[in-house]
Amino acid sequence: MKSTSRLVLGLGIWLVSLLILSSCGGRRNVETPKPVAYFRIDLPEHQYRQVDTLLPFTFEQSEAAQLSIRPQKDGSYWVDVDYPTLNATFKITYFPVPRPDSLRSLMVHEEKMVKFHYQKADDVEYSVIHDPESRLWGQIYDIAGREVATPLMFWMTDSTRQFLRSTLYFNFTPNNDSLEPVIQYLREDALHLINTFQWK
Repeated sequence: MKSTSRLVLGLGIWLVSLLILSSCGGRRNVETPKPVAYFRIDLPEHQYRQVDTLLPFTFEQSEAAQLSIRPQKDGSYWVDVDYPTLNATFKITYFPVPRPDSLRSLMVHEEKMVKFHYQKADDVEYSVIHDPESRLWGQIYDIAGREVATPLMFWMTDSTRQFLRSTLYFNFTPNNDSLEPVIQYLREDALHLINTFQWK
């Protein structure tokens, strides 16, 4: 009887020891959800060069951009400032203003274009361009929102004969949360273009 109870007790202690050791010794791999993150974008350093072509204006553009100009029969110009590595383009359109009342209709059209984005925009910030010395007046629109197609637009005029508009487009469906560093980078280039802009 004594040897049987010792055997049972010894077996019980051995099982308990085995359970304790097996629960402490092994590590289980518990999967945890990864935090939301976006891919890293390496942006080139800001460097600029003067653009002086057949266009009726000059400006400095980024060294990272390529310029294409398409003159139109009506005297307007379609200009692309393309960033191949960022898959983005500033679409610029220049219009000669035939009559003073045409200028007002061009400015009203720009306001309508901005309002078109209100359905997707979280916020629209307006900045004024005012440089009488360079005969430059206009407006910059920063359009915030995850699915906004054009996060940056601006227009400029000499107030009498010339009008220029520009819109930033990405060549894919944007997610502006992940693109925020690129948008800010391109906004800096747009401000540099505006600050170095001269009518001929």
